[in-house]
Amino acid sequence: MRITFIIVILTIQVSCKKGHETNIKSENSTITELTKCNCNNEAITKYHILTNKAEIAICEGDFNSASKNYSLAFREIKKPFGHDIYNAALSNQLSNNLDERNLNLQLLINNSDDLSMLKSIFVNTYIDENLWNSFIEKRTTEYDSRLRNEFKSIWERDQLFRPMYDTHADTIQANRIINMKRILSITDSLGFPSQIELGFRKSLRGQNHDVVLVHTSQRRSSDKDIIDLEPILCKAVNEGRFDPEQAITYLQFQNDKDKRNFEVYSTWQYRHPLLPDSLNNKIWLVNLTKEKYERANKIRKKWNADQLEDIAKKSDFISRSNIPFIFTSVMTFIENMPADLTLEEALDKYKMTTSDKVPYKAK
Repeated sequence: MRITFIIVILTIQVSCKKGHETNIKSENSTITELTKCNCNNEAITKYHILTNKAEIAICEGDFNSASKNYSLAFREIKKPFGHDIYNAALSNQLSNNLDERNLNLQLLINNSDDLSMLKSIFVNTYIDENLWNSFIEKRTTEYDSRLRNEFKSIWERDQLFRPMYDTHADTIQANRIINMKRILSITDSLGFPSQIELGFRKSLRGQNHDVVLVHTSQRRSSDKDIIDLEPILCKAVNEGRFDPEQAITYLQFQNDKDKRNFEVYSTWQYRHPLLPDSLNNKIWLVNLTKEKYERANKIRKKWNADQLEDIAKKSDFISRSNIPFIFTSVMTFIENMPADLTLEEALDKYKMTTSDKVPYKAK
C-alpha cells in the first residue's frame, strides 16, 4: 500500500508539471553522455560464441560438449545470464556431471527470490527434496535486495494505470518518463541494471524494468522525440549486462527507418488435430533472398546475436524436445487452426498460410 501511495504521488507531481516536451527533452539529454558502441568487447563476444556453441550441442544431443562450452563461457563474464546457468545445470544433469550441476543450481538459488519454476523442473524429476533443501540451507543472497525491490516498484509504476489509455494516457506517459530517468540514473552510476546487481527473475529471462524499455521503444516508433535506446542497449550488451536477442527486438520496435533495420527472426508452426505430426511439428521460415539473409546475419553478428541458421536449428529442437531448455533467440509463433475444420479444409489452410515461407530442413 505504501509503495502504491508513493507511486501515485510521483505520478501526480510529474503529470501536473507544465511542458510535456520538457520532460521528453530531459529524458533525451542523457543519451548524449552515452558513447555509441560496436559490441567489440572480446570477452563478451567470446561468451556469446561459447553459449551458442553450447546450445547447438544441446540440439545435437551432445550434453557433455554443451557443459564444457558453458563452463568456458562463464569464465568470460562477471556474472552469467540466468537462462545460461539454467541450461548448464540441465546439460550437466543429462551428462551426469553432478558436481557441476550442483554448482549451477546453487548459483541460481543464490540469485533468485522466487524459486517456484526452478523447483518444479528439477525436484522429483532430477533431484530429490532432500538435496534441494540442502541447497536452500546454503543459500546466500548474491544480489542487491534493495535495488531489486526498487525495480519491482518500477514495474508496478509502469503497470499502475494500464490499460486505461483513454483516461490516463498522460499519466502513463509520465510514469514511463520517471522510470526511464531512474534506469538512466542507475546506468550512469552502476552500469545498466542487470543480473549483476539484480539477480534473476523467476523465468530466468530479463528483468522487471524491461517492460519500460518495451513501452519506450514502442512509443518511439511513432514519436521520434522519444529517447533512442540503441546506444544504451548496445553498451549494455557490450558489457554483458543485456541479452542481445532482447536488444535487437526492442530496437526493431523503434522502427527507426532512417538508421537501419534490426533483424528479428521468427519461425512458425501451424497445427490442427487432424493433421499428421509431420505437418504439425514442421518449422517454417521466412523466405529471404540471399542478400537479405546475409544482411540479417551481418547485423546480428555485430550484436552478438544468433545467426539465422542457428535459430532455425534451435527452433526445430524446441518443437521436438520435452526437455525445457531456454533459448532466447527462439521466437516460434504457433497458430492453432479452428478445431471444427475438416481434414481437407485444414490441409487447404495449411497450404495457403505456408505459401510465402520455406520449410526448415535439418542438415
